[in-house]
Amino acid sequence: RRFVSKKSATNSLTGALCVIGDEILSGKTLDINSFYFAKRCFELGVQVEKIEIVPDQYESISNSLQRLSQNHDIVFTSGGIGPTHDDITYDAVSRAFGSKLAYHEDTLARMRRIMKSRGSLTMPDPQGTAEQIAMARMALLPANAQVVYPCEEYWVPVVSVMGRVHVFPGIPKLFENLVDAYLPGLVARLSGETVLAFTRALVGIQQRESAIAPILDKLQERYAPMGVKIGSYPDWVPKKQPTTNEVSSDWKPTVVVSVVGKNKEQVEACRAEICLLLDGIDLGTNTP
Repeated sequence: RRFVSKKSATNSLTGALCVIGDEILSGKTLDINSFYFAKRCFELGVQVEKIEIVPDQYESISNSLQRLSQNHDIVFTSGGIGPTHDDITYDAVSRAFGSKLAYHEDTLARMRRIMKSRGSLTMPDPQGTAEQIAMARMALLPANAQVVYPCEEYWVPVVSVMGRVHVFPGIPKLFENLVDAYLPGLVARLSGETVLAFTRALVGIQQRESAIAPILDKLQERYAPMGVKIGSYPDWVPKKQPTTNEVSSDWKPTVVVSVVGKNKEQVEACRAEICLLLDGIDLGTNTP
């Protein structure tokens, strides 16, 4: 299938994440993968437009992935690829995109090699014991998928379907390491050009949010055509405090305004106006 970009208004690749798991929706498990996905996409200049959390249900997963893949360049999944009955992500992906499941021999061989090196006495085998069959289930992949192994130390693959949907495990350490190894190359390949990251500038203000809203509205209207976004966050203090001699060490803003865009000069110009018009304090610039 030919890749057709769904680039955003800022001329960025667009991203979405489908988080899969009843444990997330029931409050049993805290989802931190969506935070990491959004953070890494920001650093690589990908505009994340949607994060969905769906239960361990075939229809919910399939519908979400079909919808997200129609509207975004990069769609990652998180969760649902283990050995138990409720790990149905690969099957749901197959159903969503008209494929069938088949044992992936390279993944099975990789599982056996790495598990053996770690001292495991039980190996995955589709024709073996109940436990071996359950283990082999993690190598039962969509037949039309592209399968890559971004991390040499893991047997866990990244499974890609239709050029847009990329299936990841839900275990945070695995998810983060695989994203780090896989996403930069994917972005470079899809963009076909030098990756331009986002810049985020922060301004601390000691005024009520309602008092600064009219000025921020006017600034956003003026800077929006340049792909610059202004956000306002009351009662939030960034990790990095101002180092300027203009304020005392115990100075705390009542509102932090963020300015985000891909053109650093435009972001800095907007930040300077906010500081001037609202007596703001520069809290620094966040760029990779």
